[in-house]
Amino acid sequence: MGRGIHHLLPFSLGRTVAALVLCALLALVHVPAQAQETFEPGSICHVSVKSSVSYEDAASKPADWTCEGAEFDWHAERHIIRHDLSNATGEAANPRFAEFSRYEFERLTVRVEGEDGHAVSRAFSFRDLKLGPSSLKAMVELPDPGSRVTSVVMIHEGGWFPESFVTATLSQEAKVPAIAGYLHILAAILCGLLLAPVIFDLVFFKALREPFPLYHALFCLMAFVQTASVSGLLPMMLPVSYTAELNITYLSLDVMVAATFLFAYHFIEDGRLPRRFRRWLLVLPLVTIVNGLVTTFKMEWFGYWIDHYYFGVLVSIFVAYFYILHLARKQGSRMAPYLIFGIAPLFAIVVLQGVAVAAMPNVLDFDETWPQNFALLFEVVATALAVADRFMMIRRERDQAVDAARDLEMLSELDELTGLRNRRALEAHFAELVRQGFHAMAVVDLDHFKSINDIHGHPVGDRVIRSAAWALSPGDDADLAAFRIGGEEFILLLRGEDAATKAENRRKAITARIMAEVDELHRPVTASVGYVDFADSEEDRSIDFLRLYARADQLLYEAKCEGRNRMLSGELELAEGLGDPGRRAAAA
Repeated sequence: MGRGIHHLLPFSLGRTVAALVLCALLALVHVPAQAQETFEPGSICHVSVKSSVSYEDAASKPADWTCEGAEFDWHAERHIIRHDLSNATGEAANPRFAEFSRYEFERLTVRVEGEDGHAVSRAFSFRDLKLGPSSLKAMVELPDPGSRVTSVVMIHEGGWFPESFVTATLSQEAKVPAIAGYLHILAAILCGLLLAPVIFDLVFFKALREPFPLYHALFCLMAFVQTASVSGLLPMMLPVSYTAELNITYLSLDVMVAATFLFAYHFIEDGRLPRRFRRWLLVLPLVTIVNGLVTTFKMEWFGYWIDHYYFGVLVSIFVAYFYILHLARKQGSRMAPYLIFGIAPLFAIVVLQGVAVAAMPNVLDFDETWPQNFALLFEVVATALAVADRFMMIRRERDQAVDAARDLEMLSELDELTGLRNRRALEAHFAELVRQGFHAMAVVDLDHFKSINDIHGHPVGDRVIRSAAWALSPGDDADLAAFRIGGEEFILLLRGEDAATKAENRRKAITARIMAEVDELHRPVTASVGYVDFADSEEDRSIDFLRLYARADQLLYEAKCEGRNRMLSGELELAEGLGDPGRRAAAA
């Protein structure tokens, strides 16, 4: 704090005499007080005055200035802040730039005084400011007085937070270039990384048709907007007003946090969280949005306590969220640890901001810009890994379900007694087998099978059918497909030049296999075959299964009529009276 002029008089004079002499001199010669003589070297002093009071007038009344703390009369029209550099040395001398917290104002006049008594001034509007290392900081280039700098005076008009100029940093080098610097490039890279998962989220949503990828995409998008805002990229990219920039900065954080809760609501596995706590994950986003809207658009409701209120509510919301995630983890949720560790850095930053606001507003000066940027990147990576893990888990579950469905379908297409595919499978896959080159059908029927059941019983008859099926089974032969149609009747589909020979060999193998495996029989069991090769019959149109089967069945009937134990071959042609079950039964 400045001292009185009487300290300049010789100490041999008494104080009373000195005061009288001083007053007489001032009254006679009207010498104005010099500003540089009223401020201690290295002091930072400020005063709030009317707009009609100039710096020179204010400097002439040193008793009105405050050189401790940063408390202002915010309702004053003009605030003057003076940084004394009369004894500055090294980098602190002759500053070229001033950096301060970025708050909107109407006019800022910077006056730089040199040791030769010459002073130069430059006026700035808010739009003239250059961005600092983040959107929270701004800087101006100081005018050059032409000699060693003794003081820097900042005259602030029409705005809030004049105390930011008390804590301004004066330096010879700018922390970032006047245009986009390396910090802005780093912020742009971070923004790109934050946006990248959105593409995968949209792909996952299309594949899974579940809502959680959309909420993760919303979270990543808001993290991008938040990072672009606090890093100073937003005013570089868009011509937005400072008020709009602030609103975007504030609300993007709240929407991002709300999206986090909605993502968790849809993301935590069913059965891993009690229903009443899962419903809280729908309440927390609502509280977050209301908290953000009220503190953004109704600041006058809270006055000095606005940050206390905002961070108090936000910290309480995070505590409730962590408790819910803790319950889900205890219930065995695989996804809850991803969410806990992912949001932990951001929660730590919010808590630190709350402590700085509530407990140590004048001690802890915490710029959360870059810690928050990296915390958001950490959360995006952690949750993206969680989404990928969940996607793989759901994919495995669906693959297992598809495999189970295929197994059931296969079981429904298998004959229970023989293990061969049944008629349902034949009709379902016939067209595909024809496209694969199968060009011949053989209908196989055991001769006199009814008498085996009548004499030896059905258990022996079943063994006979199984032995016949094993003789007809294709094994490793990819050119043969075997089906049991019903009772003692089978169908073979074949391809290759030796298809007819192969069908005849399988027919003969039936007798040998049954004789080797069924000891109760006293005579050989033979089989008859109706064989149709349709390779040249239907070149220009698809093969009709029922028509083909009817033709092969007719040839089987004729084989039985000619004495059984043989194979009759023919071509596909229209035949009348095919498939007469009475005639077949009589010939069996």
